[in-house]
Amino acid sequence: MIRHVLLDLDGVVVDFVSQALVVHKQPDLIDRWPPGVWDMHTLLGITKRDFWSPIDQIPGFWEQLQPYPWKDDLIATIEEVAPFTVATSPSRNPACPTQKVAWMRRHIRESFHDFLIGRQKWLMARPDTVLIDDCDANIEAFRKHGGKAITFPQPWNANHAHTADRIGYVREALTELRG
Repeated sequence: MIRHVLLDLDGVVVDFVSQALVVHKQPDLIDRWPPGVWDMHTLLGITKRDFWSPIDQIPGFWEQLQPYPWKDDLIATIEEVAPFTVATSPSRNPACPTQKVAWMRRHIRESFHDFLIGRQKWLMARPDTVLIDDCDANIEAFRKHGGKAITFPQPWNANHAHTADRIGYVREALTELRG
């Protein structure tokens, strides 16, 4: 039984990666992403600090990100199964959480308030809760602590082979987890 779904934002609902690559003047890298490689700063050949510094300098960066075209289909698929809460990690920029809330209220629902902002998503792991995330490490930690999880297919994770039908993959995984 699934009582609740935790839904990651960046890389699942929000296209953080493309905009980060634009900031670093390598927008075409998304088309030749090495399968399963997570760390964008490593792929770009720079330090984490050099990766995040220019992003943190852009006013409104997080609020201006674009939703993926499958956002509405993904949310509808989840809502057929259970209520959801957004579980998103902030950057070190103190404006990031506020901007993410503004993004959710513009792109999900104006009155949207079902969100949690923090890095340790595994703290919310329960046998009847499913995390949908694009980060393999978040998925592993969530499962380790008793939750169920679905790795949202993206080029940078273990499910990179399933990007042709992301929503179909999630729908099938939710059906399996429901039992």
